[in-house]
Amino acid sequence: ATLVAAACLSPASVRSQDRPFEKGDRTRGLIGGVGVGYKPPWAPTESDVAFAAFHPRMGWFVHDRIEMYGEATLFVYYEPALDLSAGAGALAGRYYLRTSGRWIAYIHGGAGLLWTSLDVIEIDRTLNFQHFVGVGWRQNKVRGPRLVFEVRNHHISNAGTAGENLGVNAIVGLAGVEWILK
Repeated sequence: ATLVAAACLSPASVRSQDRPFEKGDRTRGLIGGVGVGYKPPWAPTESDVAFAAFHPRMGWFVHDRIEMYGEATLFVYYEPALDLSAGAGALAGRYYLRTSGRWIAYIHGGAGLLWTSLDVIEIDRTLNFQHFVGVGWRQNKVRGPRLVFEVRNHHISNAGTAGENLGVNAIVGLAGVEWILK
């Protein structure tokens, strides 16, 4: 009985119960939030933009600390006018800074295509590119939905493929839920 209790309380078994994901696991989730444009000193951004953001996503752990994922993008702009953007952050990834604890921090980034009806000086076509980078925190639970919080820089531009490449930059705060499927 003492041997069984020692095995159950060993650090290895505690670590395996505390680790909510591993290579081969899949994720599904929905996050949403608000984005507000900003004018970085290195970019000639002039327009003020603000929008509601929605991102359904799917991911796959390719390593204990690395998750590759894709997400759809839907922005509903309410500043400067009511407009829409829709697309895909088709290639994205997260690197988890730790693998245990109540909240697990990560850095993430991705890129993809974005259609937009946004009519501002910095966007000179309807089909554009998007890229984003940020930090996030995922709740650590053995099962069930996990809360997710992210802050990201989001950039939209034509990537130099037409006209001037001014682009729009926004800071986006997101919150949502995700499930990890074994």
